[in-house]
Formats: sequence, C-alpha cells, structure tokens
Amino acid sequence: MNIDALLEDLEAEGYFASSNNEEDKESETICKQVLVVRESLADLYLSLPLLGKNFVAGFVNKHSKSTWMIIQDYVYLQPQDYGTCLQSTKISIKRVIQAHLIGASVKLGLRNTSSEHLGYIIRVSGLILEFVTLEAKTFWIPLDSVSYLVVEKINTQTNL
Repeated sequence: MNIDALLEDLEAEGYFASSNNEEDKESETICKQVLVVRESLADLYLSLPLLGKNFVAGFVNKHSKSTWMIIQDYVYLQPQDYGTCLQSTKISIKRVIQAHLIGASVKLGLRNTSSEHLGYIIRVSGLILEFVTLEAKTFWIPLDSVSYLVVEKINTQTNL
C-alpha cells in the first residue's frame, strides 16, 4: 500500500468535510424578515424575527415607527429570505415578559375576541399576567389567552 496516496486521500476527505461544514454554516444564515399568517387577523411581516418556545417576536414598521411585537396566535410562518432559517430560542413568553416587559406600556390583544387593551404589565404570577389598563382597571389574564403584545419601548436590562 502506498502511504503517500493514503495520506493524499485522507487530506482530500478532510478538505471536503470542512468545505461541507462551511457550506452548511453559510446556508444557516439568520432570517431577516418573516411573514406571519394569522387566522382571524391580517397577515404581517416581522423584521429580525425570533422564534420562541410558544411565540414569535420581531419588529413591525408602521408609519415610520418601529414597534416590537410578540405573537402567540398564528397559523404559520414563512421566512422571506431564501435559504435562511429563523433564529430560535427555548425561552417561553413568560420568561420574556418577566425579564423585559414588567412595567412596560403595551397593547394587548386577546384570543377568541377582537378586543385590544392599552396598559401596563405589572407582573406574571404562575401562568397569569397582571395587566392594568390606562383607565386603571386591573385584569388577571391567563398567558395562553394572549394573542399578541405590541411594545413601544422595551427594557433591555434583564430583571431576572
């Protein structure tokens, strides 16, 4: 057996293996925009989307103003950049709210109704969201009843 030929074969195999890994990494570029299809509400596009354990979140551009939106109630997602994948995390919506949205001013949409409420998130206790409207009415809402949250300003400091 020719050792030089064997070494050349091994080097060639190693080269192609590393080239394939680089191609795989390049093909896993992060999606910059996703179409969110919802059953009872209008479809919308989210920029810089994040797919969580039980939600999708991203920025919505409306009237030259960017807001951050968390959506739990959707039918499917379609990345708008060919060959990209959604950035994902195993974090739940409860953890996002606890870490960044306590005290935040939000617009809250509820599932199975067309109602929207403006107000502030006070806390999450178990799976219940305490929410106070601008009219000073307090609601205790099950987290799985929240269809979406629209956040004008997000707290970038972690509260955990």
